Amino acid sequence: MSKYQMVIGRGEPVTFPDLDIHDVPAKTDTGAYRSAVHCTKFKVTTREDGTEVLKYSLFTGHPCATESEEVETADFKRVVIANSFGHEEERYEVRLRVKIGPKIFITPFTLANRGKKIYPILLGRKFIRGRFLVDVRDSNINRKMLKERYGIALPEDEEANDED
Repeated sequence: MSKYQMVIGRGEPVTFPDLDIHDVPAKTDTGAYRSAVHCTKFKVTTREDGTEVLKYSLFTGHPCATESEEVETADFKRVVIANSFGHEEERYEVRLRVKIGPKIFITPFTLANRGKKIYPILLGRKFIRGRFLVDVRDSNINRKMLKERYGIALPEDEEANDED
């Protein structure tokens, strides 16, 4: 473990430098193993040489993501995700370059429909471990402000009452 790990809060803005997408709200979730990113449209095709290619639309339709991007990659895999209730779901996993604070990382994300979640990105333990310390008292994103700014009519939650 690095002596100089960056401290992050329960909410952080994430930038995708290769896609020119900036400051997308992300929820830090130490209970989740993998990270996830909002995606609703994806399709696997096969090239003439037999290579499978995944085409997907990142952030399209999410209320808190003002930018979206169509992405194509042959560097993907299928993974099985189990939620806290034991329900399993197969998802595609892709590797993306992300910037948090001053640092850039390449890390895997599963593609998930997060349209009913406030945060279009979830940062899981696999990404956090060894890179960051999480201070749950802090957040660089205000949930209440996100709901107001983007007109999100999701139910009130306990965390929103804790924020300024």
